[in-house]
Amino acid sequence: MVLTVVLGLMMVSCGSKKTVTKDVDMSGFSETAYLRGVLDNAPEFDEFSAKMRLALSLGDENISVGGSVKMKKDEAIQLSLVAVGIVEAARIELTPKRLLILDRIGRRYVEVKYDELPFFKQSKIDFYTLQALFWNELFLPGVKRVAKKDIHDFGFTRGESHVILTAEKGKRLSFSFLTALANGLLEESRIHVSAKQENDYQVNWNYRDFLTLDGKPFPSTMNLSWEGAEKPLKASFTFSRWDT
Repeated sequence: MVLTVVLGLMMVSCGSKKTVTKDVDMSGFSETAYLRGVLDNAPEFDEFSAKMRLALSLGDENISVGGSVKMKKDEAIQLSLVAVGIVEAARIELTPKRLLILDRIGRRYVEVKYDELPFFKQSKIDFYTLQALFWNELFLPGVKRVAKKDIHDFGFTRGESHVILTAEKGKRLSFSFLTALANGLLEESRIHVSAKQENDYQVNWNYRDFLTLDGKPFPSTMNLSWEGAEKPLKASFTFSRWDT
């Protein structure tokens, strides 16, 4: 069932719409100007809701369910998963204080603070990190929301078609962001943790199929992969019929 897969992950760690096709001439840009352009791509709306298709894979267990997502900036992220197309079977709710997983069919739940999960504690992931991942934004540990004053905290590596932005927090923790050189779109966020006497862990959060929502690009597909755990985890979120 849905909760079994989600709990497995915890055990391991314990407007108008159109396709975005227009490129922007970024030749001759400065690093500062480019970083500001990446930040300018961030959504300006504070609320988001959509129908959702979630595909989960944990080891040999695979499921695909429908549902919905509702997000309110700095307050909550709620994923509702449905059975038989109409009945809410499970709910995942994130707030600044805690993570809640409800299994309505099995009548059980898990409620934890972020620093009670070993991987989250080691990687300094909190609600605002998860919020940035769901909102297709840059993030820094301990920073509620990355602003233009924070751009000097990022390293900068330019390739032929992409720019990689990096941020390191000590020897065991690093963050990197793959952005498209043509338009500054954030296409992938990565969190890497080198744990003491354990395997290295890496979370990759990939963004695809960008559309325009309230004048800003927003991905209609997000793919998550968790590397280094005993059971590899993959998840895919596909959004439709969205509203702000």
